[in-house]
Amino acid sequence: MKTEQELPPDWIQELASSPFNEPMFTEKMKSSVMNSAANGSVKKGRKKRKSPARLRITASAFMILLIAAVWGWRESPALQRMIPIQGLGYAAKWTPRSVYTEDGVDKLQAFPGGDYAAGSPAGAWWNLLTPVQELEGKTIHITAVHRDTGTTLEEFVETEITSDMAYDNFTRVSSRFALPLSGLWRFDVMVDQEKYGDIVVDVPDSSWEPSPSFRSGNYAMTGVEGRLGFIHPPLIADKPNKYMWHFWGRAEELTGDLHITAIKRNTTEIIDVFEVAGLRPSSINGADAAIPTSMSLPSPGLWRIMVSINGQLFGSVIVEVDKPQD
Repeated sequence: MKTEQELPPDWIQELASSPFNEPMFTEKMKSSVMNSAANGSVKKGRKKRKSPARLRITASAFMILLIAAVWGWRESPALQRMIPIQGLGYAAKWTPRSVYTEDGVDKLQAFPGGDYAAGSPAGAWWNLLTPVQELEGKTIHITAVHRDTGTTLEEFVETEITSDMAYDNFTRVSSRFALPLSGLWRFDVMVDQEKYGDIVVDVPDSSWEPSPSFRSGNYAMTGVEGRLGFIHPPLIADKPNKYMWHFWGRAEELTGDLHITAIKRNTTEIIDVFEVAGLRPSSINGADAAIPTSMSLPSPGLWRIMVSINGQLFGSVIVEVDKPQD
């Protein structure tokens, strides 16, 4: 969520004032220009001096643009990523790190699994380098925020720390680590609603190769065999149609609210596609669960369709959406 905007610092406000101690265009200059004009002394071929009034306007416009540029940089995470101005201390806050250190002592570690590409659950271990005896009975909660878009999600629901989370002289919890967007993510780890530490991970983008087809039962499906897939007619931009989704997994994974979102290649906007309550395990076409849906994607191109069950990203399918026929 966006926080309340801060007032610009004093040095930015000072930029709005004139940089000159006295008027830039003096009376002497004014008199000289008027005399030259009256006597016709400006010869052809000589460069005309720019109007002092125009110079003042140009200088003022430059100052306004400079203020707007600095203010825009402060408010745009995308610009901050492209132009990391170290002096403002922002880049350091988003420097990727898998270890959080406080007063020279390691306090928190994160170990994502696999290549943890956007759109796919990878799993992660979170090591709190504090003996469980000191944390037992307290709660742990992990949230994540995406630098470029401000998208936030709950990585680990608030849970009581128990003795079975003990590993040698530290405390460990695990999460699904399934991020919908590539780029920098900051994970804030809270213990009893107080900041324990944070980790920053640069999540790579997934492959945008369209997902393959496979057979289950008597049907061909598109998706990830043994995880998720759907039976569908051709995907046409902005044309709603019915699609039968199939899922494979444990009963607890396949029970709850179904939410389907999508993101187009080279964009960061996640759109809602379909949502329904009441997904339940039900063996059909060789899958552990299945449900009919209605979906529409607004434009042609490559799309990553992401399926979440009970707020947890279950998996993704890459599809090519065609242009409508004329």
